[in-house]
Amino acid sequence: MKAFLSSLSRSKRYVVAELLLVYFAQGLSSIMLGSVLPDLRAAYALDYQIGGTLLSAQSIGYLGIGLLSGLAAIKWGLKRAYLILYYVFAVGFVMLLTNGSPVWLLAAMFLTGISKGAITDYNNRVMSEYANGSATPLNMMHAAYAFGACVAPLAALACHKLGGENGWRLALEISIVLLTASFIFGLFMKMDDDKSTKTGQKSATDYGFLREKLFWLCTALCFFYEAVEASMMGWLTSFYIDSGVLAADAAQIITSLLWVSLLIGRFSCSVIAAKFRPWQMITVMCFGMAAFLVLLVTGTTLPMLTIATIGLGLCMSGMYGTTVANAGDLFSRYPASMGIYVTLNGFGAAMAPAAIGIAANRTGIRWGFAILLIAGVLLVVSAVLNARYFKDRQHSKAVSRT
Repeated sequence: MKAFLSSLSRSKRYVVAELLLVYFAQGLSSIMLGSVLPDLRAAYALDYQIGGTLLSAQSIGYLGIGLLSGLAAIKWGLKRAYLILYYVFAVGFVMLLTNGSPVWLLAAMFLTGISKGAITDYNNRVMSEYANGSATPLNMMHAAYAFGACVAPLAALACHKLGGENGWRLALEISIVLLTASFIFGLFMKMDDDKSTKTGQKSATDYGFLREKLFWLCTALCFFYEAVEASMMGWLTSFYIDSGVLAADAAQIITSLLWVSLLIGRFSCSVIAAKFRPWQMITVMCFGMAAFLVLLVTGTTLPMLTIATIGLGLCMSGMYGTTVANAGDLFSRYPASMGIYVTLNGFGAAMAPAAIGIAANRTGIRWGFAILLIAGVLLVVSAVLNARYFKDRQHSKAVSRT
């Protein structure tokens, strides 16, 4: 990472600092929102159906902005689009604090989803361009998000002790302050404008990437990865408790190990990425995820579940950043590609948890969770096809030289 930063100009190092700060702020705020949602629901007398609809509204915002973020950067300029779409997250939090009308709350959650989708697009696009195919900077950036996510439950717990019934309001207010601080920091950065087309870069309306096999390989990898990740974040604690394996307190502790493992893994991946190519790391991580998913679904003892949780966290940790690095310069060559990439992958994150819920209602939580084994198998298949693609490309280059 030190070598990467030293290779950048001072203005680009400032941009990297902003990307890290923004991801930390969003990681903390996103998990904070999940932590205080039960208290928010109680404060506004919302039933479970409305609570679930709020989460769906956020997912819709996340999916929808992926198709428009590229065009927004062209129309407004990258820096302006970045800051505007980033700060609507804080606007959404302010709305959550001011009114308990279901329609108002749905609009607020929709805004947070827009912000999450846009920043996922812009952060990965900019860092991918700066990284020149290296997975280390991307994994460090995603580690910043994981670090914020690790801090969030502790911050929410502290706010609850300090504020009592209004602790959830204090938690959201702290998030707004942090989001605002990173917004102000970003006002002084010099982010490259998408309007200035670089050598080899296509126009914002060029969809030639859809004809590139590498784009679809990366999309398949990330689609099934996000299906697993979203399901783990939403259902893991319920899986432990409802399957009768762990009591509620123990389940919370074991679940927290997932985020700790993700944080450790992302820092580790940033080091490992300097020695191995992205496709090699992806192959190992996908096989590992599949194996630990089998252990998780079939495990009935605390040691087995602990190993499965930690193993999944470590294997999941570098998948997103390494998959973006796996695409090389594809995302920088096609400005519209990252937005569509984020949108397509978002469907995996939206569909898998719902499928688990439907199956769990009919057959129980353990069989519902077993649906993730399908995603695990398809991850392995995608990783094998991806490895074959790069081996064939290496062979073709070797032949052309001789």
